[in-house]
Amino acid sequence: MVAEEGFTDRERTQVRQIAADLAQLDGTQLNPGATDAEISEFEHGNGVVLPVSFRSWLEISDGGRLFFPEGIELYGVVHPPLLELDDPYTPEGGWLVVGMMPDTDLVLVSLKGEATVVYNREGGTFDDAVRYGDFLAFLEDALRQWSD
Repeated sequence: MVAEEGFTDRERTQVRQIAADLAQLDGTQLNPGATDAEISEFEHGNGVVLPVSFRSWLEISDGGRLFFPEGIELYGVVHPPLLELDDPYTPEGGWLVVGMMPDTDLVLVSLKGEATVVYNREGGTFDDAVRYGDFLAFLEDALRQWSD
């Protein structure tokens, strides 16, 4: 059965499980989720449509910190730090900065699909970017790497 916005019930369960697994790890602080209305307000106010996987994550956790003090900071639509379309480090081509890695690399989601990348902002190219099919694949990989 397909749930709203093209995400299946199984995928929504997967988002909740990832959040629960992350919340158990030291140094992780997840903000409360944003409401559908708050996410829609961000989208309408900025003239964008967020990727379904990232939007589903925001419903569970509107930003937060993973694996701190040296971990990943994720941005939200209500809880600071806030998502900004005019972030000066955002590369051209329909990307949105949604987080920062400990080495200051950026976590980007595509505004033209589901792709998520970890972008080396010092290099300024996608040549060495770590690519994921969607935001959940990024979270799963982060969970796997940081919980070992």
